[in-house]
Amino acid sequence: MINKTINKLFDFIPETNIIEEYAYNNKGFSPVYSGQTENEGIVAYINKNKQEGQCLTFTTYGINAGKLSYRDGKYTIGRNCMGLIPKDEYKDKINLEWFSYKYQNLFYRHRIGDISGQRSLNKKLLENVKVVIPDDKIQKEQLEVYKKIKSMIDKINELIKHCNDLLKCKGFITDYLYKDTISNIFHIYNGNNNLTEEFIYNNEPTNKTEQIKILSSATLETNMMGYISRNAEYEGKKIKIFKAPCLLVARNGYAGKITYIDNEEFTTNDHAYVLVPKKKWMKLINLRWFAFQYQELFYNLTTSKSDNATFNKSYAQKQEIEIPKIEIQNNTAKCLNKIDNLLLKLKSERKRLINLIEYEL
Repeated sequence: MINKTINKLFDFIPETNIIEEYAYNNKGFSPVYSGQTENEGIVAYINKNKQEGQCLTFTTYGINAGKLSYRDGKYTIGRNCMGLIPKDEYKDKINLEWFSYKYQNLFYRHRIGDISGQRSLNKKLLENVKVVIPDDKIQKEQLEVYKKIKSMIDKINELIKHCNDLLKCKGFITDYLYKDTISNIFHIYNGNNNLTEEFIYNNEPTNKTEQIKILSSATLETNMMGYISRNAEYEGKKIKIFKAPCLLVARNGYAGKITYIDNEEFTTNDHAYVLVPKKKWMKLINLRWFAFQYQELFYNLTTSKSDNATFNKSYAQKQEIEIPKIEIQNNTAKCLNKIDNLLLKLKSERKRLINLIEYEL
């Protein structure tokens, strides 16, 4: 058994600043790993590589700071990312894939920064942290357990992907009863422009009766931002509170993303619009159906296709939409609700398994 600090066991590999222009002009088959978690951390493929063989990478900055990943092959370590390679005397004594599971929680615990925002982790924070490396047999036995759980997570991710693919399909309907512009069908309300972390902190609810949920369309897995007092005031005016059923539409970030809110009171920030049917249309539109049928249109009602895209409200208001019989909408919504409920269960189980291998084992 080995009990030493990380800097005694590993050499640190610094990040490489691969700019977009360089990656575009030097396309190839060698991955560039970054601090992101999407697409296995790969941000580009280039025709050169700086590293080769087995190593570990960890995210140094962002909401995923501390995320460990096992790498093998030819590659380059890019931005917001650092590498760890065992020193020669320990290369045959550390199973790097096992290490990436075993000490994930340890790396998370040593990052610094706002717990709800951008965080960081670097060599200085890690180098004097002690780790214990057991015998090779124990590493392999533990790795098998980790890999079985990871396999279950992968299967759940596949099921989630299939469900999301179904939700991306657009209903094919020809029997429409109504046609009108979005501005005539919906009230479109702005969110609150003052819901900063400081404002929320200074207006925490004192009891459950007083608390109101804060929703945002700026996150993928959940749009829950916490709670605030329904009596909170800004410049002498109470914050806007909205009642379901309604639709939440992302203004930026995931611009155009529609979220159906079915049964709660909430407030939201100015990164979202709230769409509420006008009185005439309340019984003629099923909002879950609308979110499904017109999601593609709303994605296209943005200023661009970049990460800085903004949902174009004025352009959206002019769009004409077609509405079939409410019975058709309701039947579609029943099927969609079944998929929604399945997704909730799958994501809950995925979260439990991820917590199991990243924090508990």
